[in-house]
Amino acid sequence: MKKDRNYKVQQPPKMYQQVITQLVEYIEYEQLTEGSKIPTERNLSELLGVSRSSIREGIRSLELLGYLDSRQGEGTFVDNPPPFLIPSQLIKQQLDHTNLQNYYEVFIMCSKQIVSLSLSLGLSNKELIENTSNLKFTGDFWSDFPKWIEYIATGLQNPFFLSLWLNNYNVLEENDYFCTLNLNIQFDVFFDCYIERNETRLKELFHELSKLDKTNPQI
Repeated sequence: MKKDRNYKVQQPPKMYQQVITQLVEYIEYEQLTEGSKIPTERNLSELLGVSRSSIREGIRSLELLGYLDSRQGEGTFVDNPPPFLIPSQLIKQQLDHTNLQNYYEVFIMCSKQIVSLSLSLGLSNKELIENTSNLKFTGDFWSDFPKWIEYIATGLQNPFFLSLWLNNYNVLEENDYFCTLNLNIQFDVFFDCYIERNETRLKELFHELSKLDKTNPQI
């Protein structure tokens, strides 16, 4: 028996969606790299054959997606879109505690994986010390910990780990989540275990971090 086919007429994409596609295709066709300036709204309107308002809407959408960066008085430039996007960041939405907890869990998971991958590179204790010697720590855990994770993540082969981690970190930072957490761990303990390659203790420390909660802050 033949399967039922969908004979419904497909709704054509809206004008701004077509403009977005055209703009991306234009950037790719012209081989515009990050930092390249794109034509003005007026020129793009003439080039693509659509209204300036549609061009403006398309540019705004691509800005939100990270493809373009508009600078007042300078123009619009090609940007490097992040591989991960968090909707609430795009519209500057305040998140409730439950959502922030979920992002925090992902943040800790990514942090743990980044540390594990960094240690798997096989660097000696001396090399680990040398690689992090230029970091200036303040003694504040939620200042030092993210600085350290971000730094060692830049040394990984897969840049998506850093991107995913950074997205979650920014959401938590923008919503002042870290200041709601109270912990009894010094950053030096984390860092020393990393330098000593004490993965068993690091696992325990990450487990303690994962238990932190606004309603029950003490470890």
